[in-house]
Amino acid sequence: MKKQMNSDFIQRVKNIMKTHDFLLGIGDIASATKVSQRQLRYWEKKGYIHPTKSSEERRHRKYSYHTLMKVSMIQSYVDSGYTLSVAVEKSSKHEEMTNALKHLIGDRLRDFNILEDGYELDFGAVEGISESKNLVAVIREGKPTKFILREKSDS
Repeated sequence: MKKQMNSDFIQRVKNIMKTHDFLLGIGDIASATKVSQRQLRYWEKKGYIHPTKSSEERRHRKYSYHTLMKVSMIQSYVDSGYTLSVAVEKSSKHEEMTNALKHLIGDRLRDFNILEDGYELDFGAVEGISESKNLVAVIREGKPTKFILREKSDS
């Protein structure tokens, strides 16, 4: 039963990771990032961010979750003392890494276990190591993440 529940959850996570149409209004983005709507419109005018959808009059902008993350990253660089243009440049370099991490989770997550103080995420077999072992990330609260090779379970 537990294995079936995990499998269902993992499939749902993979489907969510493939979804690109989580949309937020400009007020939602402003509230979540502490970047004013006025500033967001300026960033849009400069081409730093783009709405996913907008009305003809551009009064009702909708932004993706990806844009929320980008705005947060840009603002964190600005808060650290970088100019806006440098902050945008630095955040753009990290977009590819964000997409790669999203792909990794969506493609490789095979199973998980909930621990008392964290999680174990099973990423499947490691090519060239052993077909009988999987790479497992052990994430415990307040501790560094560890990777271990664990025998595959047939349960």
